[in-house]
Amino acid sequence: MSPERGTILLAMSMEGDKPILEDIAYMIVEGGRVEVETLFRERRILQGRMRQIDFLKSRVQLEKG
Repeated sequence: MSPERGTILLAMSMEGDKPILEDIAYMIVEGGRVEVETLFRERRILQGRMRQIDFLKSRVQLEKG
């Protein structure tokens, strides 16, 4: 996935490179819980903790909690 200039694309994965959610617009991280909402208003609450954010690849990686 290669985002076009000016777009906001963020993929979230739990393990490896397989995305579980894309187009993330909003994220709250509290302890072992991550709440996200996409540009299309899809909301999910995931159990885990933030492992890595790669701004160049537009990726957020979580670690299972």
